[in-house]
Amino acid sequence: MYNAPVLKKGIGILRLITGTNELLGVSEISRRLSIVKSTTLGILKALEEEGLVVQDPLTKKYVPGASLFDFSRRVLRTMELPFAAKPFLDRLVELVDETAILAVQEGDKTFRVLEVSEPKKELKITVPVGTRFPQYTGALTKVFLSRITNDEITRLVKENPLPRYTDHSLTRIEDLLKEVEQARQNGYAADLEEYRKGVRALAVLVFRGDQARMAISIFGLAGSMDDERLPDMVSEMKKTAASISRKMFLMTEGLDKAGSGLAGLGGSGQATDRADGTASRDEARSTDALKRIS
Repeated sequence: MYNAPVLKKGIGILRLITGTNELLGVSEISRRLSIVKSTTLGILKALEEEGLVVQDPLTKKYVPGASLFDFSRRVLRTMELPFAAKPFLDRLVELVDETAILAVQEGDKTFRVLEVSEPKKELKITVPVGTRFPQYTGALTKVFLSRITNDEITRLVKENPLPRYTDHSLTRIEDLLKEVEQARQNGYAADLEEYRKGVRALAVLVFRGDQARMAISIFGLAGSMDDERLPDMVSEMKKTAASISRKMFLMTEGLDKAGSGLAGLGGSGQATDRADGTASRDEARSTDALKRIS
């Protein structure tokens, strides 16, 4: 296994500079990390050329550079769920040619749209990011209700009666429970003009562990989403939900591993140089930082 000792030293230097309020010079960085001074200087020069650190011309000490802040912002951006989910939604839309959304349940009253991807065709359903759907919204409602018991659903409906949006809206608790049970068995929910006339929708839950606070929903004109297309659309929607769930898992794992990796690469003093600049046995035995945070 290749340990990339110079890269690990560079990471250790960045961690040291960003993890202290002190201004550190070459000698102090070299001492704290037990890296030969000439090697420390060479790494700092390389980091400075990339804008990751900046040397104060008066004190000759180093502070984090603008490129490091920009890099951090970009990394944090990729950890935001809507940003991470967008490529998967885009791919789903390419396959089904209908509008797809990622929505989150907010309490028991509304669903908020976190991300949207729309097809390029002219006749389509448009749903802006940030849109809030009411408690009863066809497929979205059914798929979220599939995670609670029938007694809880009955109690919810008694407190908040089912509205009639269209002639196809479910207004009887018996009909709603039947549809929810189908969603439990099939792993997805569907509606045909229950919330908006002329609109058909599908929805599937997105899990994070055993929790499901989000869902993917596909919206299209009823004439476009005919029965023959539904099986393929459902299949692709389920695959997309599984991919986003996997992405969320990896994001969480990455944060945990990165945290442990950062702690392990601080000023531990374990990485040392020989006079000829080759890696010591301690370096060869150390854990590969890149592997830990991948």
